Amino acid sequence: MADNEWIMNLRRIVLQAIEAENPCDILPGTVTKTAPLEIQIDQRNILNAEQILVPEALTDHAQEMVIPGIGTVGATIKNALKAGDKVLLIQERGAQHYLVIDRWQKGG
Repeated sequence: MADNEWIMNLRRIVLQAIEAENPCDILPGTVTKTAPLEIQIDQRNILNAEQILVPEALTDHAQEMVIPGIGTVGATIKNALKAGDKVLLIQERGAQHYLVIDRWQKGG
């Protein structure tokens, strides 16, 4: 009995050490729909808008800019995700929320 308990404790310690070194997963995904946002991460799993965090840089948004000789002007940045975009996501270990890091393309 003592040997089995010792093995289980050792196993638990090893698993905790592995998780501590790898606190999140980075996953590729593809935007399948934009309103509401959906991202497919594999053949069976599609994330819905409530699970996805999108940084402002990957949205259409208003921004002020300073142009030398003109001054401060307002601009609309058109950078929203579109269906078919390949994205990289960060998933916190064990969590059901995903942060979109950026778009990506395979090398070439």
